[in-house]
Amino acid sequence: MIKNEEMQNVCRDMIITDRVSTMLICFHGKEEGNLYGEILNSYIDKPICFFGVGDLILKMDEICDWIGTPHPSTEPRFLNKKMSEEYTYRTRGKNKVPIKAKVQLQDSQTLSSRAIRAKETLIVKIEHRQNASMQGIVLGRLTGKQYVGFRSALELMRMIKEIVIRTGKGGNAPLRSI
Repeated sequence: MIKNEEMQNVCRDMIITDRVSTMLICFHGKEEGNLYGEILNSYIDKPICFFGVGDLILKMDEICDWIGTPHPSTEPRFLNKKMSEEYTYRTRGKNKVPIKAKVQLQDSQTLSSRAIRAKETLIVKIEHRQNASMQGIVLGRLTGKQYVGFRSALELMRMIKEIVIRTGKGGNAPLRSI
């Protein structure tokens, strides 16, 4: 099956190259206008589930913290000191990934076996985290298999939101994979 072969190649490329901050976003569906799915990366031991574009972006940022790259240029801000302390407490100990992700925890076959079940996939490589945002590139069937750059998390959210709009035109049209 071409889809299986193609997905295995995508996952193999994620493993072979030095793409620590490359994530495979697997969209499994849409509920109440929100996309849901999971984030795969060979340096985290299990998929990270998300519900909604905002949740996806925040979790991608947390994954970058866990794997230690790219390092943010600023620390996150909060509305008050108590919120800052609670965030620090919540995220402490969550980092089970080696510093700078020196050890791959999943191989390409494990990743592809999960990704094949997705209705749509995007590869997102976060290259920088500057000015409390992220910059990088996106690749997938929806990009015409060409890299498309994004300059901020807001811009990435807008790009991904288009998936919701595209699938909403025909009612609950199914998502399709790369």
